[in-house]
Amino acid sequence: MLSKIYYRLHRLVSKPQEKGEYSAGFWQDVARREALMVCRNIKGRILEVGCGEGLFLSQLSAESPELEIWGIDNSSERINQAQQRLNKAGVKNFHLAVEDATRLSFSEEFFDAVVCINVFFNMPSKEVIKNTLSQMKRVCKVQGLLIFDFRNAANFLLQLKYRLAPLYDETIKNLPLRTYYPSEIETLVREFGLRVLEKRHLGAPWKRFAPIIVIQAEKL
Repeated sequence: MLSKIYYRLHRLVSKPQEKGEYSAGFWQDVARREALMVCRNIKGRILEVGCGEGLFLSQLSAESPELEIWGIDNSSERINQAQQRLNKAGVKNFHLAVEDATRLSFSEEFFDAVVCINVFFNMPSKEVIKNTLSQMKRVCKVQGLLIFDFRNAANFLLQLKYRLAPLYDETIKNLPLRTYYPSEIETLVREFGLRVLEKRHLGAPWKRFAPIIVIQAEKL
């Protein structure tokens, strides 16, 4: 019963063109829309780490068709879905590959911006996030942008939601659904010598309890 209610609500809050997609959802879309706003002024090459079915890349290509977009994911099924989505949308200038986010194959300073949205909370540990950020920094140009988000552990309702999620959402039973305190992520950012340009607190009137925090950082 609980599962039926959840899936009905999930379909209601998902965009019409995203209904039934693995990466669809209200909070996922909130994070994607924020990342899209940040990316509007970027030119050149942009990489999305954990591109899934291509929901973000398809929107990005529609808003900024001059961009050369790249996407990687560790799931061949998701990459195939992204390929079909971008082809259907008529996108020409894109490149997709199955890769591990902690071992990117690209050369140093290859991208003008690197985006990782709705991914960190599905990674198994902070160490994996650290390795992913290291790779994102490596492949990003000096003065290029790193844009990523995390789920805020200070929001107790979000923590409760994630604890109960396996009871009603079959798609996340094997996912960690991890939250982090802002201080934990900020420590990692300082370790990598990145300069935070902006932090956006999404989904709550009080920044401290915002369920999603999006960070826009510059590689120095």
